[in-house]
Amino acid sequence: MDNAVDYARQSIDFADQSGDILQRIGKRTALADALHQSGSLKEAEDTFKKAEEMQKERLPEYPILTSQGGLRYCDLLLGQGKYGEVINRAKKCFEWHLSGNALSTIALDHLSLGRAYLLKAQAEDSDFTQADEHLDQAVVGLKQAGAQEFIIRGLLARASLRRFKGNFDDAKHDVDEAFAIAHRGGMKLHLADCHLEYARLYLAMGNKDEAKTNLTTAKDMITRIGYHRRDKEVQELEKQLSGNG
Repeated sequence: MDNAVDYARQSIDFADQSGDILQRIGKRTALADALHQSGSLKEAEDTFKKAEEMQKERLPEYPILTSQGGLRYCDLLLGQGKYGEVINRAKKCFEWHLSGNALSTIALDHLSLGRAYLLKAQAEDSDFTQADEHLDQAVVGLKQAGAQEFIIRGLLARASLRRFKGNFDDAKHDVDEAFAIAHRGGMKLHLADCHLEYARLYLAMGNKDEAKTNLTTAKDMITRIGYHRRDKEVQELEKQLSGNG
C-alpha cells in the first residue's frame, strides 16, 4: 500500500500542473482512498474533505463528492458508523444522476445506500427491506456496466446482508462469485476481503475450522500488502473464534 500512496501523491502533483479541476479533485480522492486502505484514517478523511471543498468551490451545483469519489468517501464514513450521513449523501447523488444515463454511477449510489441501510438495520434493529432493494439493484447495475472491481464490492456487501439474514447458501454464492472475479484479476485487496467474509460466513454457520483457515489466509495477505484498514476486523474475528468475542 505504500507504493499506492506514493503514486497517488505524485498523481496529484501532475493533476495540479494540468489545471484540470476534475483531475485535481479525482486524484485527491484516489489518494484519500489509498490512505484509507493503508489505515491512515485521519489523513484520508482530511484529504476527502479537501477534495470536496475544491468541488464545492468550482462546481457549486454539485457540492459533495459524486461517482467513484463519492463511493470512496462513503466507504470511509461507513467505517466510522456514520450511516445516516451516507444515506443523505447517496440520496442527493442519486437524484442528480437519475437525470442522466450513467449506469455505473447510479449503481454505485445504490451500493452506498444499500450498505448504509444495512448498518442502519443492524444498529436500530429494523428490517432489511431497503438494504435488500438497493444492494440487489447495485449488483445488477454494476454487472450491466461491467465494472469488475465494483461488482466485487456489491457482491460482498450483499453477501454480508444475506449472512445477517441467515441466507447462508445465497451468501456463499455471492462470495464465491466475488472471489472468482478477484482471483482472475489478481485483485489482492479484494481477495483478502473475500477471505474475511468467508471467515465471517463460516463462523455464522458454526464451521470454526473453515473460519480459522480463511481468517489466517486473510491476515497473512493483509499484513503482506499493508492493508491495515482491516486490522481491527481481523482482531475482532480472532476474539470471536477464541471465544472471547
